Parts: sequence; structure tokens; C-alpha cells
Amino acid sequence: MKVQTRREFWRTIGTGAVSAGAASVLASCGSQTTRRPNIVLVMTDDQGYGDVGAHGNPVIQTPSLDRLHGESVRLTNFHVDPLCAPTRSALMTGRYSVRTGAWATVMGRSLLRRDEVTMADVFAANGYQTGIFGKWHLGDSLRPQKSFSFWETRTVY
Repeated sequence: MKVQTRREFWRTIGTGAVSAGAASVLASCGSQTTRRPNIVLVMTDDQGYGDVGAHGNPVIQTPSLDRLHGESVRLTNFHVDPLCAPTRSALMTGRYSVRTGAWATVMGRSLLRRDEVTMADVFAANGYQTGIFGKWHLGDSLRPQKSFSFWETRTVY
């Protein structure tokens, strides 16, 4: 049995994972339609787990986030890096940030390697329209054009 790198795994499993994931979500909803689910990923900077009312914060009121929390599937086992760019690179690629090229936030160390396969690449290859809104901070502003159908980002230096 050939041992695959994580990159090879994402490239070969990407289509099947998105298709199987969509089929699983649809099956769990009891739907017989072939319509794929909408997927919205929300990522914030400098927000701790306990900074949302739905997670038990008695002081900070977050009614909109609490409502979204109640209506959503939540993936709760993701471990962040100590800085924003490495966290984004790990989330977007499914790889350790030090392997993506974006492992810091200064002196070129926030540049996602051009050959990295991102979740946006996998979704786009499976017919999804992809978009990013907000802070990219994984290199120059040309990278989102490769992965996303629509982007509205600000460049951070």
C-alpha cells in the first residue's frame, strides 16, 4: 500500500469527500433532492471559545451568533496557531501551517505557497461557487483569484 502525503490525499479524496459530505448532509436531512448544501465558514480574529453567549458567556451578548450557533453544524476540534495567518493557512489547506509557507505574519512568512490546495479549490472543482469576504492575509491579493469565484478582501501588510 502506497503511503500518500497529505497533499496527495487532499487531491485524490477532494472530489469524493465533497460529494460524500454533501450526500451525508442531504441524507441526514431526509431529502431526496440532489441539491448540495450551502456551506458558510465563519472565522474571526482574536475571539476565544468563551466569547460567545451560546458557549456560556454571562457578560457578552451575541444574539446573532447564538442563533447561527443553534442552526448550524459546528466543527469544534480545530486548534489554532498563535497568529492569524498560520491559522488561516492550516484551516484553508488542512495542513500544518509550517508546511504551507504561512507560519508567521512578517517578512514573507505569511505567504501561502501557490501550489497549496485549499478547501476553496476543492469546492470549486466540485461545482461550488466560492467566495471570501474580509481579511485574507495569506499573501498578495492575487491568490484569492485562483481559489475563489468572488472575493472582497483587504490586503494586510
